[in-house]
Amino acid sequence: MAHALDIPDSLSCRCRRWSEGLRPIKDMGSCIGYMERELPELLEDNDLFREILRAIVERDSYPDINTDTMFVNEIVLFRDPVRGFSLRMCLWGPGEYDPVHDHNSWGVIGTVSGCLTVVGYQRLDGGSDERCAVIEEAGRELLPVGCTYSVLPLNQGIHCTGNADASAIVQVGVYGKNITGRNYIHAFDPATGEISRLYSPQAKKRMLARQALLSL
Repeated sequence: MAHALDIPDSLSCRCRRWSEGLRPIKDMGSCIGYMERELPELLEDNDLFREILRAIVERDSYPDINTDTMFVNEIVLFRDPVRGFSLRMCLWGPGEYDPVHDHNSWGVIGTVSGCLTVVGYQRLDGGSDERCAVIEEAGRELLPVGCTYSVLPLNQGIHCTGNADASAIVQVGVYGKNITGRNYIHAFDPATGEISRLYSPQAKKRMLARQALLSL
């Protein structure tokens, strides 16, 4: 991603503070609790996000919209040098939702503009089959500006997020270390139970290129 000097000073200072604050914390619940206290202040910093959004429109070097991300509407704003967390922004058009999915880490997400919809799911089967699952909706939350939602890894955190508003909205999330070593997440079809692997567009291209090389 872009050099750290391109990051707005206010965001860089805040992320360095988070890095120092998270570093001595060993358990996931306390990491989530720390970010639940810290993230709302960032979510309400309209001046900062106006600056970031203008930079995207004007094609500035930061943020780098070409950095590897799992979703096409996701943009990396900061990666902790000691890999304790990453800060990411998602831009949602009207009516857009991501697939029902799990995560490789804990996370705390929140809304900068509009009202984010988060739908949580519960896995009802044993959870050992990576090809099929029985899941049902376990709860639905609407997150207005400044509010947060915590995400757990793997089967404990199956959910989808999206935008029921009539205009574009901004979501921001902090995600911890990858505890699985996977370069993909699982996507779930609630109707059929099918589980598929979801790779970042960049990772999928590299994977398919490796496979294609074997045939040449």
